[in-house]
Amino acid sequence: MRTVRPAPEAESLSRVPPSEVRALRASVLGSLRRRDQRHKGELYVRALLDTPGRKTMRNLAVTTGERAAEQSLHHFISCSTWDWNPLRAELTAGLERLLAPRAWVVRPLVIPKTGRHSVGVGRRFVPQLGQVVNSQHGYGLWLASGAAAAPVNWRLSLSGDWLDDTELRRRAAIPDDSADAGAAGAPEALAVDMVVEAAGWTGAALPVVADAREEAVLPLVEAFSRAGLPFLLRIGTGTGLLAPNLSAGRSRAVAGSAGGLAELARPQRRPVQWPDPARPGRTQTSLVGLLPVRLPGGPAAVPLTLVGVWSPVSREVSELWLTSLTGAGRGTLLGLGGLIGRADADFRGTSLPVGALDFEGRSYKGWHRHATLVSLAHASRLLEAGAHRGPVASVTSIPLTGGRRVRGRVRRAPGAAAARAEVPVPGRGAASPGRAAG
Repeated sequence: MRTVRPAPEAESLSRVPPSEVRALRASVLGSLRRRDQRHKGELYVRALLDTPGRKTMRNLAVTTGERAAEQSLHHFISCSTWDWNPLRAELTAGLERLLAPRAWVVRPLVIPKTGRHSVGVGRRFVPQLGQVVNSQHGYGLWLASGAAAAPVNWRLSLSGDWLDDTELRRRAAIPDDSADAGAAGAPEALAVDMVVEAAGWTGAALPVVADAREEAVLPLVEAFSRAGLPFLLRIGTGTGLLAPNLSAGRSRAVAGSAGGLAELARPQRRPVQWPDPARPGRTQTSLVGLLPVRLPGGPAAVPLTLVGVWSPVSREVSELWLTSLTGAGRGTLLGLGGLIGRADADFRGTSLPVGALDFEGRSYKGWHRHATLVSLAHASRLLEAGAHRGPVASVTSIPLTGGRRVRGRVRRAPGAAAARAEVPVPGRGAASPGRAAG
């Protein structure tokens, strides 16, 4: 049995000179029309980078050393009129050049809250925690290579409570034409809209990678196909699929679960070696099998491939993926799937320290402006650090849904404790980013 070429390939992120990082920030902030806005934007980003601990407006203001900075920065983020989309578009273009990304990665964002007034907040069941958390729920879109990943676009999920209540909308300053409100919080609609918008900024035909085990797969496939976006979705074992009957002389399709149909791909498995980030210089091997499939009720004109990944020491399939990249090799697909792990690692290592969960305001526009400048701070720290960063091929991914809106009591799911570190919960130890106010 031949071994497929290693995946993902070892990649490195060269350290970018400080002058070029400053030039990127100046280019992004140059999208702001007024000089005072550009000055405040630079102050805010530098404060996100330099302020220890939680990035409250008071702590950020102290770091700037300027008089009346707290009131000035608060107004700049929550009450000003500047549009965040031009900044995100400029940042995306800059990172596309500097990172040489291989894919868009859609990643959920769960922001625990103690109060009830932050825009979009609600009680949600969070699969990673196996419990109900009072939280905001959003999505980040990441440009990712094997060496680094950075967020460039955001959506905030708004439930019907927030969209239908006129007083809530007024208090949070939710515009009638907001992209988040237009999708009524549907995960697949928010994710697709976010990707389509960002792809339009660059024209780059990058594949979309996401963990969709907790989602309805059909709407995602239909939406990405309509938009002409190639995709690789991690799916659950129970996802219903149709596969060609491989028995001699039979042409009818076989219907079954993804987990069951993966057995048809077992004879086609090939070993794929990949570098182990936990042990530099060492490689591990996965067995990868491919099977042509289609979705019941899905677009017949879109050929799909079911990708099964096995450990050499286990009979059970460990990962299942559905992709429109039918011509891609096993190593390429395994490498693309590993980019979810890259985004997860860079969220924990870079986005959290620069305040991804720390916005304490209550307005819709304030949240989006803060998220935009967090993206710029993330990119700055990433590029300033540079260095070789081992590829993350072992996928410990977070499902596309960061949380389901619930009412009443919910039992904790089995095995939930293993995932607790992924979503910080207020008041739980030093690893938590801190208690987020409502």
